[in-house]
Formats: sequence, structure tokens, C-alpha cells
Amino acid sequence: MSIDMSVDKHIDSGRRPSEIELGMLQMQVLWLLSRKSTHGYGLMKDLRDLKKTKVTQGTLYPMLQRLVELRLVRREEKERKVIYHVTPLGRQVMTDACRDFSRTFFGIFNDFVCGRCNHGEMRQKEKLE
Repeated sequence: MSIDMSVDKHIDSGRRPSEIELGMLQMQVLWLLSRKSTHGYGLMKDLRDLKKTKVTQGTLYPMLQRLVELRLVRREEKERKVIYHVTPLGRQVMTDACRDFSRTFFGIFNDFVCGRCNHGEMRQKEKLE
């Protein structure tokens, strides 16, 4: 399945791309950059730690270029390195997408985590009392 990430579709229409259109990797990059600006190698290391899998240069750099085109990330050349920063628009897109993601998957997460420890049942009983 191919997702249309063209600048015309998302920027010129005034519509922000959704979390599904951006994809999980892009959302993780926006989240990491919202915590600290860094260069591509730093992002690869942070993503490896977060995802427990390797993200290659061939995946990361084209995706970063797309985020720059969408004005969600800006790049700054500094001392022979390119530092990436999340933009205010990128921060807002990430916040909106995280909110949508949380709403969508809250029940699944709650069942998966709290269902195993009965925490959810205890909270339900507290509400009834």
C-alpha cells in the first residue's frame, strides 16, 4: 500500500497529514526531535534504541527530506553536520497525531497491559464505590 505524501496534497490544501499518512517511523522521528535536535546519525542511534531494530541511512534520510518538504522538520548545517529540528508545525502535527493514536489504541493498550495485572478492574471498582 502506497501513501501519498506529496507536498501539494498536504501543504497546499491546508490539510495536515495524519499519523497514518506519516507512518510510525516519521512520528517517532518527530517525537525524538521534539525532545532534542540532533543529526542523522544521532537519530539512527535513538531509533535503534527505541525500536530495537536498525533504521538504515537509505530509509532515514529520504524520510527526513520528506519531513523537511512538508515543513515539519527544518535542517541546519552546523560544523560540517546537518542538525534536524522539529518545527512548530511539526510539533503540532505530532501532538495531534499522538492524541488520535492514543484515542484509537487506548482500549487495546488498556486490555493488553492492565488486563494482565487487573489494574483496570481495580480502577473500575473504585469508580463504582
